[in-house]
Amino acid sequence: MHVNDQAADAEEHEAGPADFMADDEFDPDVIEFFVAGEPVPQGSTKAFYIKKLERVVTTHTNANTDAWRNRIATEAQHANELRPQSYFSDDRRSGYEVIMEFTFTRPKSTPKRWKLNTKRPDLDKLVRAVLDGITNVLIPDDSQVVRITAGKCYGDCDRSPGLRISIRRLD
Repeated sequence: MHVNDQAADAEEHEAGPADFMADDEFDPDVIEFFVAGEPVPQGSTKAFYIKKLERVVTTHTNANTDAWRNRIATEAQHANELRPQSYFSDDRRSGYEVIMEFTFTRPKSTPKRWKLNTKRPDLDKLVRAVLDGITNVLIPDDSQVVRITAGKCYGDCDRSPGLRISIRRLD
C-alpha cells in the first residue's frame, strides 16, 4: 500500500510568506520575517579576569538577551526554510543591508500624544542583538553588514510588539 506523504504534509503545513509569492516575485537576495514579542536590547558586555581559572569571563548585563537572540535565530531559520532556496551563503565578499523596525508596547504612563518612542532601550543595543541573532543563520558574519536602517515605535491597536526585519544581499 502506498501512502501519499506529501498530501499529509500539505494538510499540516501552515501558510507562510513564501507561499503567497508568485515565482516571478521571488528575490533570492532578500529575506523578510517578523519576530513576535517585546524586543530586548543586547546590554553591555563586561569582562572579568578570574585568577583562579587563569582566564577571562565575559557576561551580559541583560539576562533576557539570549532568549531574544534565540527567538530571532529561530524565526530567521523558519523563514529560510520556507524559501525555494536557502538564503545563507558562505561568500565573505557579499555585503548585506539590514532594515529593522522594532515595535514596543506603549507604557500606560506614556501620553498618547507622544508619537515617537524616545525612551529606553537604546536603538543601537537593539540592533546589536538582532545582528548577533542572524549571524551564522542568514549571514556568515555581522561585519558583512554594510548598511543598517533601524527604527523603533509604539505599537498601538494595529501593531503587535516585535521586530520586522528585511535583509538584502549586496554584490
